[in-house]
Amino acid sequence: MRQATVLAAAAIAAVLVWSGATLTGTTAYGGKLFISDSWALIGVGITLGLVALTPLRISVRADADGIRVVNLIGNFELPWSAVIAVRYQRGTPWASLELRSGDAVQLMAIQVSDGNRAVEGIRELRRLHEEAA
Repeated sequence: MRQATVLAAAAIAAVLVWSGATLTGTTAYGGKLFISDSWALIGVGITLGLVALTPLRISVRADADGIRVVNLIGNFELPWSAVIAVRYQRGTPWASLELRSGDAVQLMAIQVSDGNRAVEGIRELRRLHEEAA
């Protein structure tokens, strides 16, 4: 998945940067293209390429002391004492932490599409949580 994400981001950026670098002449309706149009397209290509890389920042790290979650938006560092349970419910795309405060933190790094890797990840988190209790 990481390689596919990097390749997709690189392809998006490359196509738009190349398009911007080779943009010359007039539009289909006779409008003139300026150098600023080229730079704008290059900027859009670089920006979209970087945005396409954002899923790579998603992660879950846990040890005996607690858990650190990095999602697309938001980072959480929680001690195990703040966690009631590690959950994965049918029909949800990823696992979550049920917190004592009544809130839930989604674990976007552990997705159902990961198959056995997700099951192993949930088991390991549950083991660490039980040991900390």
